[in-house]
Amino acid sequence: MNKFVKVAAATGVALSLGLTTIAPTTSLAAEQIGNITYQDSYKTIQQFTKADLAKLTGVEVTTANVNAVYNQLKVNKTWTKAGFKAAEAKQIAASATAYTQQLKGILTDIAKSSNKGLHLAYITTPYTTQVNFGTFGSSSSGSTGTDTPAVTPAALSVTKIEVQIEYKKQDVEFQYEVKSNGTVKAKFENEFTKEKLEGAAAQAKIEAIFANFDIQKKSQTQIVNQVLTKLNLGKDYKEFEFEAKFSNNSKLEFEI
Repeated sequence: MNKFVKVAAATGVALSLGLTTIAPTTSLAAEQIGNITYQDSYKTIQQFTKADLAKLTGVEVTTANVNAVYNQLKVNKTWTKAGFKAAEAKQIAASATAYTQQLKGILTDIAKSSNKGLHLAYITTPYTTQVNFGTFGSSSSGSTGTDTPAVTPAALSVTKIEVQIEYKKQDVEFQYEVKSNGTVKAKFENEFTKEKLEGAAAQAKIEAIFANFDIQKKSQTQIVNQVLTKLNLGKDYKEFEFEAKFSNNSKLEFEI
């Protein structure tokens, strides 16, 4: 089986600060900043236009101000303004801090378009909490263009994962890459089960493997065991190749 072509992970762009501040709104606490498009006991999906982000952060969303807007998204009180409880706001701010390059890429994308905004998914269960960032709206920077559906943002704190496991007769391989706007390009193939997935289905499959598993703090043996266990694979593989890249530009790579 051919290995996936390796693609360098996209990174955000470092931008200079040329701040255009906005006068504070005195009634923020009484306002609903952002549009809640879905909500149940486990999940809240909220979308913020450029104007919403300006209210939320106090900074106009321009390419020159990306760093300044991003810095405000790392602050707890920014998310309490959006209607989240203090504990939820703390988790969202922590995720914003963890996804530096991805979130800056998202903000740059929004700044360059007149129709895009920030898509936030806050998911909590008895076992875990997950915060995803992405974009929504039109890909056009002008008045015309085709509307695009809300993207599926990354749930893992990596910019890339690539795994290939070779057995005597069958192989398993998958690739997970976070693009500059925070969305994910993913592929998954398991010759044992005949699964061949791409896009959101592959993304969900791969994210389930590494949910609540901090790759950067694990040994090679722990990573191998995690993958094999989650995919119900045997330990009689001929070769196990693993590569992961992270938002701080560090890299973990091994072959067994």
